[in-house]
Formats: sequence, structure tokens, C-alpha cells
Amino acid sequence: MATRPDQNDTQEPKSIDPDRSAATLCLAERERTAAGTGAVFATPDAGARDCRMPLKQLYLRAERALDERGTPDATERFVTVDRPHLRAGTVSDATARGVRVALEETLSLCQSEAPNNDFDPGEPHEIQVVEGKALKRRRDLLVDSGGARIRFSRKGGILLVDRTHDVHVEDCLRIEDRRDHGTLDRFVPDPDERPRLFSFAYLKASRYETGPRHTTLLLEGRLGRRFDGYPCQLEVHGRKDRAFVELRLALENRHDDHRLRLRVLGCHRPQALQSETGLVFEDAVANGQRFVAATLLRACGRLRVGEELTDVPEAQCHGVVRHRLRLGGSSWTE
Repeated sequence: MATRPDQNDTQEPKSIDPDRSAATLCLAERERTAAGTGAVFATPDAGARDCRMPLKQLYLRAERALDERGTPDATERFVTVDRPHLRAGTVSDATARGVRVALEETLSLCQSEAPNNDFDPGEPHEIQVVEGKALKRRRDLLVDSGGARIRFSRKGGILLVDRTHDVHVEDCLRIEDRRDHGTLDRFVPDPDERPRLFSFAYLKASRYETGPRHTTLLLEGRLGRRFDGYPCQLEVHGRKDRAFVELRLALENRHDDHRLRLRVLGCHRPQALQSETGLVFEDAVANGQRFVAATLLRACGRLRVGEELTDVPEAQCHGVVRHRLRLGGSSWTE
């Protein structure tokens, strides 16, 4: 992005097409050369790393597909959008749509996916499924693995236990919702508003499946009791031959200009978490409490173009966002 020095403030502003502006970073180097030494340029700061999360997830899927089953045609298509300014997500809607199409074409040009035989639940007669009224009578539900385990109850939410690392944290997973007054280049929270925190205790168990090698719990409902809550589905999956518990989270966003983050309490090291959908974990502190946080979604409909703000409605990310992550299997605390 470019800002003119004080002596040039009186100049007529240039007519800028948002799709071809330096704010997209596509033409930043050309703008820098044309402006000479008087202009001050700035690239998106750390607040831009969590914008357009669905697009960044698609980048990750394309990269993994190229590593596992790539073809020369797929690689050639991917190279056209493998640029830092596009990955930053601080681009116009038209640019973002073009990137999405190119990434989808990259996936289609890769070889067909091999069948996933990674999960063997056992013989059908060994699987027990509890649903409906029988499930409502259960006070708590355990999802076990070879290491970390999770207990769910309506009273305490998600209880995380990992005896190997002396971890025992009640209501350990929460969703943080905070209003965003910034642009795609920078997250700016509302200074007069505290973040809303949602516990997964709001959800209800709808299916509980146990077998000789695995346990799966499906939670469904809405985060938050207000009308503007978030429809949510969380599948918790544990396997006896693994030290971690896998979480598959789906959240529906219908609101504008806010950020949703996942808070993981009791875990002071991001290395104890792994994401299969491109989440970036960071240490955080709020009200004297330490936790690890990761942005699930950032809905922000403004892009700074030169000296002006341009609407980017698609960056509000309406719809369902999905993430997969793992808890455990590493060192939890410092």
C-alpha cells in the first residue's frame, strides 16, 4: 500500500480500480518504482494472516494434493496463484474468486484420491451406537484414545484429560467472538466491547458410537442462547492406537465484521495442537489466564485501496466453515 508524503497531500487522487490497485499487492513493486523515493509503502501486518480463511484452507488442500498426487498440469495451474500477495488474502472479491477457481482447477487436475483405509472401526456387530432418549440419560460421555481423552457433560462442557502430561482441564474449549472494526489488512477489535465467550456445553449430544478400536461423539446445536448465535457441529473422535483426540468442527457464520477464535485452555504450547486445515496457533493471555488461540473465521468486508476503503462483501465469509484439529500427543505445558 502507498501513502503520499505531506507535500503531496494536495494532489488529485488517482482513479484506482480496486482489482488493479497496489492494495492488492499485485502491483506494489510497479507502484513503488513509479512513486520514487517519496512514498511510504506498508505491507499487511500480522492482523491480515487470519483473513479469508476458506481461501487459505483451499490453498492448503491444493498443496497437499500436489504433494500426494500432483501432475505437471496441476503444478502449472497452481504456479499462477502461488504468490505472496494472493496468499495474504488482502485482495478484492474479483481477485479472490479467480484464485479460488484456479485452486479448484488445480485439485481437479491432480490424480484421483486413493480410498482412505486409515480407519478400521471393527466388525459391524462390535459397534454400539447410542442415540435419542437413551443418549439423553447419559450424564457424561467419554471419548478415549491411547493418550488424551475427553469427557463431555451439559454441566461442565468438554473436560480434557491427559495423564501422561498431568492435564485435567474442565470446559477447556471455548469459542471467542469479537467485533472487527479493521480492514483486511488489520484486525481492530472494538475497545468498548468485551469478547463473547461460548462454551461447548451449549451443544447437545446427538450420537455416541463405541467400538473395540474407536469412540466417536457427535455434538450439535447453537453456540450462544441469543438469536445471533452460531449453529455448530462438533465431532470428537478417539482411536486406541493414537495418543491424540481428533476434533472436526463446523460453524455457520451469518454475521458481518467479527472474528471467531478457538481458545484451548490448559495448553500453553501451540506445539501440543495440530491442524489439518491450516489453523495458526498462538499463545494468548486474557484476564490473567493463559491459553492457546487459533482464528477459525474472520469476517471483514473492507479493503483499503490507496487512501480509500473499498467494500469486499465476499470477505464476510458467510456460510459454513470447517476445521479439523488434534489435541494431545505432545507436551502440553512449559
